[in-house]
Amino acid sequence: MAKGQDDKQQIGLTSAGNDAIEALAPDGGGGLFASQTDAYRFAISYAIAMGLDPAEAPPGGYSTKFNALGTLESGSSIRDLIDILGVGDTSRPFATAERLAELGIREISRRLEGNESLADIMSEVSA
Repeated sequence: MAKGQDDKQQIGLTSAGNDAIEALAPDGGGGLFASQTDAYRFAISYAIAMGLDPAEAPPGGYSTKFNALGTLESGSSIRDLIDILGVGDTSRPFATAERLAELGIREISRRLEGNESLADIMSEVSA
């Protein structure tokens, strides 16, 4: 597992990813997710389940959205999952999670724009 200073402490999304998460979970509520934190976590899980490669995410241009440890994760479940599954750079699990969230949010948004339902997307991930 990465030492705290080796990994990202603040994680977020690119401008395109942020626009997509705003559509899924607007700050004012009323979206498909209760909060942007929930949407971000689901996007990480979705990206892992769908086999999306974090190396395909944009290499930069991310704006801070969450404190990685505390806001996004209070224990170590995301870091453990990335380490156990060997996804991306396991020595920098939050950096990997950020890239997975970017890919997941964009893909979920694209699918919803194509008239798929969130229930359909979730059932595919759980299968």
